[in-house]
Amino acid sequence: MKNTAFGTRERALLLGLMTLGGTASNPELLAHVGDKLDGEPRRRVNKLGLVTSEKPGRSYHHTLTEDGWAWCVTELEGSAPERGGSLGRTLYGVLRMIKGYLDAADLSLAEFVVKAREGGATAPDDPTKAIRDAYWHLAREPQDWVLLTRLRAQLGDVPREEVDEALRQLERLPDVHLVPEADQKTLTDEDRESAVVVGGVSKHLLAIEAR
Repeated sequence: MKNTAFGTRERALLLGLMTLGGTASNPELLAHVGDKLDGEPRRRVNKLGLVTSEKPGRSYHHTLTEDGWAWCVTELEGSAPERGGSLGRTLYGVLRMIKGYLDAADLSLAEFVVKAREGGATAPDDPTKAIRDAYWHLAREPQDWVLLTRLRAQLGDVPREEVDEALRQLERLPDVHLVPEADQKTLTDEDRESAVVVGGVSKHLLAIEAR
């Protein structure tokens, strides 16, 4: 993906939104990066499909789209703004280091951000990576629905509670989906036992959009 050329303000707002987990209100952005996503910058990123913006009350609330996350991933290897000075060059050097870590650990940027906000970046042996590896062992193609019964069988002796928590973390990411089985009559007792409860709902199937 070739990144749209943005100025310093737009880059700071998009990357700031990313570090807030991909979703934030204008007051949260103001507190985090010292600026709000409004006016022409908001209209531009909305038009480009990088961010969706809603105004449920007095302030806008913004969410990075999949294209928005992709923009952030590409920006990790970008160049500092011309007037960014030494701080800008240093920042973009750090971003390239993060990109190298993500590639080495086989992590998505969204997963890294979620884990970092919860207290630490994902280690390569984290259950979330084990779940992804197990999924791709079972799935025939991206977005293929895989029963958690089959998935858990691939995870060996990883504790049940760790798998459940990792599944809940993964569901927050834009490329991961957990749903209940639509035809409950097809579920076996083992399928029901293997479900993960998210928000009071038992979910039996996992799909991931891409490696």
